[in-house]
Amino acid sequence: MSDAMYTVETRDFSNKDFDNWDLPFDYHCVYILENGKEAYVGETKNPITRSTQHMSNAERNRLKKYQFTKIHIMSGLRSTETPAKHYEFLLIKLMRVDGKYTIVNHDDGEKQHYYEKNEFELYFDQLWLKLAELDLVRTKEFQLIINSNSYKYSPYTILTQAQHNALTSIVHTIDSEETMPHDNRFKARPILVSGDAGTGKTVVATSLFYYLKTHEQYKNKKIGLVYANTSTRSEIQTVFKNVDGIKEKDVISPIDVTKQYYDIIICDESQRLRQGKNLGLYFRHFKQGNERLDFDDSHNELDWLLTNSGCQILFYDEKQSTGPSDVDTALFDQTLHERWRGIRPIRLSEQMRIRAGNRYVPYIYDLLYQRKRTKEDFENYEFKLFTSFSELCRQLDQKEKKVGLCRYCSGYPWKWNSKKDKSQVDIILDGVKMLWNSQTGGWLSNPALTKEMGSIYTLAGLDLNYTGVVIGPDLYYDKSDEKIKVNRKCYFDDKVKKGVSDDELIEYVLNTYAVLLTRGIQGTYLYVCDDNLREYMKKFIHISN
Repeated sequence: MSDAMYTVETRDFSNKDFDNWDLPFDYHCVYILENGKEAYVGETKNPITRSTQHMSNAERNRLKKYQFTKIHIMSGLRSTETPAKHYEFLLIKLMRVDGKYTIVNHDDGEKQHYYEKNEFELYFDQLWLKLAELDLVRTKEFQLIINSNSYKYSPYTILTQAQHNALTSIVHTIDSEETMPHDNRFKARPILVSGDAGTGKTVVATSLFYYLKTHEQYKNKKIGLVYANTSTRSEIQTVFKNVDGIKEKDVISPIDVTKQYYDIIICDESQRLRQGKNLGLYFRHFKQGNERLDFDDSHNELDWLLTNSGCQILFYDEKQSTGPSDVDTALFDQTLHERWRGIRPIRLSEQMRIRAGNRYVPYIYDLLYQRKRTKEDFENYEFKLFTSFSELCRQLDQKEKKVGLCRYCSGYPWKWNSKKDKSQVDIILDGVKMLWNSQTGGWLSNPALTKEMGSIYTLAGLDLNYTGVVIGPDLYYDKSDEKIKVNRKCYFDDKVKKGVSDDELIEYVLNTYAVLLTRGIQGTYLYVCDDNLREYMKKFIHISN
């Protein structure tokens, strides 16, 4: 037996002749019980004893109904308790998303931390390939599952202590009726969960949604999870598509809240709730939403949620507002504090997405808003400035082949010619020709579109492993004023620039690039079109060799 690979031994579980099993090892192991449709994943130091226990009266009531017929026992010379528990944790989460079997475990197991983690995860690569060969999983490369939003935002995921505390605080606040008004002239105060990009707001939002939808106490409550952004809503609907106890139609748009009353509304990315400005074709639907609630057009989507639901949990980051159609910060604050008499605040501050840590997001905003004076280094994170776009493409393509989920993105500094004429090229940089993203929802999961340029409408709220950000000619550095400025002639998003001042526009554009620069989990590659702006950035970002 190789000590570099787990072996998989399959036994007939239905015969119950456990004492007659002749197993070639006596080490800690991970096992899968299955019947062709459902599966249970566990770990043990003695699979014979554990199998006997599964058939005992104590556990039989829960597992008997599945009538498992086979057990697949995975172990090897280097198998000890800590990696076995870690493999159990990984297999439960991965196999749930993989979908070959319905995983019947009540939880995700116990996440482990140990010194030789990289070595044991290398063995896990080999183990997963073996499971694929045995047709126990559908997905040949488990990295594809890890890169999926169904894995990242799985309602079964184990929360960090900070996320768990936030979730517990929200639930206790709801249960205690702490936010209920003392004066019948007012309604209940909303719960406002704030935090920078990458602090896990969406993970808490989806976990809260799952908890409330599946908890006995709330079974008669009408509960909705709201996303204003179409592409993000589509991704989250996919997450819940095959989750027991959840209906895909419960992940809704703000206008759905005008159609029926909700007992509880959870709104992620509340900064993207819209007001009646620069709405384009959506204005007709916006007007209809207000009419349903007997509102005039001075009201907005935040008003809809507050008026037509009994309890609201709003996840919010004002710095990620990127256009005049978003309910601006002043109006958001005024609505909550003056008209609704305040909020119940909860703060998330632990950086969960970006490996650079808690300093990275403030650094990006300080850099773009010219508040930085010194360069900072970020360990375990590749933050690079490129002087050649073709070289950025070469390195990002290498990362895509290695870890996947690597994409290009920019503001809106080039016309979208290919929208009407597929033969047109939208962007040419360093001889590299690119198109804007040809689809919005599902763009990240389409491997054929990795060479396209993503936009804020496609990537807001979503994660990448590596991001290739291009700051186009819409921003430039004025050396005489020593200021970053916006070039209206090179900015083509009419929904944003129509009727706004240069001061307003520069804030929207800077926030857009800040959002894009904070999507990358493992690294961010930056190319800047304007020479003077690139020289400014060199003071604060390491140049790629």
